Amino acid sequence: MIKYLISIIVILLSCNPTFGQLVSSHSELTAAISNASEGTTIILSDQTWTDVQISINKNGTAENPIIIKAQTPGSVFFEGRSNISLGGSYIIFEGVIFQNASGLITSDDKIEPIIEFRDTSNNDCVNCHVRNIKIDSYNGTSSQETLKFKWIIIYGEYNEVSYSSFIGKNGVGSIINDNHNNSTPDYSKIHHNYFADRVPVNNNVNGLNDQDAIRIGVSTTSLSDSFTEVYDNFFNNWSGEVEIISNKSGSNKYYNNTFRDYQGTLTLRHGNNTEVFGNYFFGDNNSFSGGVRVIGEDHKVYNNYFEGLRYRKPNGSGSNTTGAINITNGTPDSALNEYFQVKNVQIINNTLVDCDLGVRVGTEQNSSTTLAPENITIANNIMLDSSISALQETTPPSGNSTYEGNITQNGIWDLINGENSNQTITSGLLEAGTEFYRLVSESPAIDAGLGTYSFLGTDITGGPRTSNFDAGAEEFNSGGNHLPYSITDIGTKVGFGAFETLSLQDDIDKELKIYPNPVKENYLYVSLKDETIGKVDVIDLLGRIVKQNYIDKSTGKLDLTILPKGTYIVKNKNRFKRILKI
Repeated sequence: MIKYLISIIVILLSCNPTFGQLVSSHSELTAAISNASEGTTIILSDQTWTDVQISINKNGTAENPIIIKAQTPGSVFFEGRSNISLGGSYIIFEGVIFQNASGLITSDDKIEPIIEFRDTSNNDCVNCHVRNIKIDSYNGTSSQETLKFKWIIIYGEYNEVSYSSFIGKNGVGSIINDNHNNSTPDYSKIHHNYFADRVPVNNNVNGLNDQDAIRIGVSTTSLSDSFTEVYDNFFNNWSGEVEIISNKSGSNKYYNNTFRDYQGTLTLRHGNNTEVFGNYFFGDNNSFSGGVRVIGEDHKVYNNYFEGLRYRKPNGSGSNTTGAINITNGTPDSALNEYFQVKNVQIINNTLVDCDLGVRVGTEQNSSTTLAPENITIANNIMLDSSISALQETTPPSGNSTYEGNITQNGIWDLINGENSNQTITSGLLEAGTEFYRLVSESPAIDAGLGTYSFLGTDITGGPRTSNFDAGAEEFNSGGNHLPYSITDIGTKVGFGAFETLSLQDDIDKELKIYPNPVKENYLYVSLKDETIGKVDVIDLLGRIVKQNYIDKSTGKLDLTILPKGTYIVKNKNRFKRILKI
């Protein structure tokens, strides 16, 4: 009982923004960092801080991380030449707004990053977390636009960037760059962030490279695995270059992201064995708006929704880099920085609406890309209102390639109607819904899915697939609640402020019952009155999903045996509960 009471007191104190060492000057901050040890919390006083230089190399633990945070999130401003260098382990930095940059330090063709998961002595950070920050138009001068200015660079392993807003970036340089500078897996997580209002150099989206939002890896190490996950992010009013996300390493996952009013694509530029699923793409009829561009081997692209994409460049000419799903040709004997042949790729159960070019096969990126895709499967995709072509085969694929179970309405395509159950129909495929075009009862897509795919356990909304599954991204009446993000979700579900909302919502939902709490015997029981529970996430204090179950009843249990003692958040749909394992 005493141990339990002490744990409860620690939790309550941790929720108090004044718990920890309050610092209000540069000297106090430097001293607090120098003296920090596991469990230290440093509170930055509510004020405008100018030219803040933080370099820390300290080690916390999972149960007792080192925290540097704002006294009141949104009331601490870092201005001028401010930057954060995190080295060591289990360090959390949160709650700060970066704005009004000036006097930024340059070296050769670069500007020093704002946040780096490495200290000034090049010691990497491991299990570190940047969350609930906002970077607002923190840019160099107009003469510095062509210098590479990466806002955040990730080194080390098991690091995260979450619940943050990145607004108004201009000039060259990624917003978040997971460097993957060696062959060691990164296991990074980038989630619940808001990326908005980027403008390309000279307002030319076809111009300079390295103006993406997120880049995972680099060509020189691209054949090694990163195991990075990028999920639940919102990209809005975005124009930088053709690559909004640039994948340059292997075994990564991109899921549950929303793209609105943008130009560019999610590009699998280098690396193999990456999955892209559960994403929403709304091009809003912008020229040069695409979906997923596929290069390399063993990728899976499934359960994605694409609407209103336009493949042309701003000058009106066509682009070989766009289209809803673009499967490229490869370069013979490709160098690491060129175009590897597409092999063993699966394009399964996607929905395309009003995209002038839908699925493109064998597009040439330049005169040397002559190798056709090999052993590809394009199955169970549904395509509505494609003005140019729903499925365009520029270069026929080689090897054991299959097109089957694809359905189109009001569009032409390069398939034979009726062969391999590919079909064209005249009506009834989809209808406009509040958030996106959805299946209707009696749709030809219902129960029309062919093949067996172990990764199709749920649909784009997170609802379960049935044994006789539907074609397209959505399973009819699946009951899932993962919908595309919109402006109203900023600060509540994604971006700066959303992490606080999650904390404040803890325990406010009385319908969701969890017991026992604290958990003593490893099993946590979950009950929801008159409703199927669905997906349940257990999240640690670093924001990582450490346990996930799907419960298809109104009651069920979670086995928490493998989790260490500590405090966790249980998330079910939009409900949150705080639990303690002792």
